[in-house]
Amino acid sequence: MLNFQEINRLNEANLVLRHFVDLSAKLLPFLDELIRKNELSDIEELSKSKIMSVFESYQFDTKTSEMLINSNILELIKKTYTKIAQTNQRSDRRHHIRTLRQFLFEHQRLVDSWNYVDSN
Repeated sequence: MLNFQEINRLNEANLVLRHFVDLSAKLLPFLDELIRKNELSDIEELSKSKIMSVFESYQFDTKTSEMLINSNILELIKKTYTKIAQTNQRSDRRHHIRTLRQFLFEHQRLVDSWNYVDSN
């Protein structure tokens, strides 16, 4: 049986995970858009650099989301970021778009689930 502190820690971990997943759903499509541009303004270059540093510096165990929310969303985020960051050619782009769509689909599934839970 879990005690109050353990339940509180699990709730906090779920909230942090949820925020990171939501943030990733905004940042990864934006990063993809920036990477696709031929020329970036100074502000866009700075945004791209900041987004990439967020994902490069964020150390997480992809199994965490499987354990906490029964989803491979962290693995999808990591895979999507890696594919977008490494894309240089049009042929690569098709493959990373599929990965981005998988991530966004799973994100929406989770949002729907969280909204359902929150409404009860």
